[in-house]
Amino acid sequence: MKFLVFASALSAAMMVTACGDKPTEQASVSAPEADIQQTTYVGCYTIDKDTPASIQISLKDGKYVMQMKEDESKAQVWDEPEPLTVLAKSDGWKYFSTNSINLSMSDVAGEIIARPDEVLAIAKLHETSANTNPMLDSHYAVSLMGAVNTIYQVACDDKRISLTSEFHQNK
Repeated sequence: MKFLVFASALSAAMMVTACGDKPTEQASVSAPEADIQQTTYVGCYTIDKDTPASIQISLKDGKYVMQMKEDESKAQVWDEPEPLTVLAKSDGWKYFSTNSINLSMSDVAGEIIARPDEVLAIAKLHETSANTNPMLDSHYAVSLMGAVNTIYQVACDDKRISLTSEFHQNK
């Protein structure tokens, strides 16, 4: 089932990227590599893969920003974008160094993004790490208020949620 979901998400991502603008002749050789790195974290995430997206990461003026879903009682679905800091793996590892999911610095694929208040950090993991470590069932790890776990990249949605019932009833 996990493979089917992953394959569907991968197919959708490939179709979306296939529709993008073609690179110009003037683009340098490293430009596609930079684009891949810059969009590594763009998308929506949830702590429980069976719940709607609760975090949205996008680019604003070429920098990562994060939005959290508001409670269904609020007028808007997502809160205002807040800037994220991009950290070198060696600097961002401090968020993940103590964990119970057998994560090592070599599992992290590159730069780590974090909120400036240090409440949340997200790391993209190497595919091989996610496939070989039985504690990892996602290609992303999150440090949320010091607790490290996997986080799931899911389809973005505007589904209204009740923050008190969605995440406290073990749905």
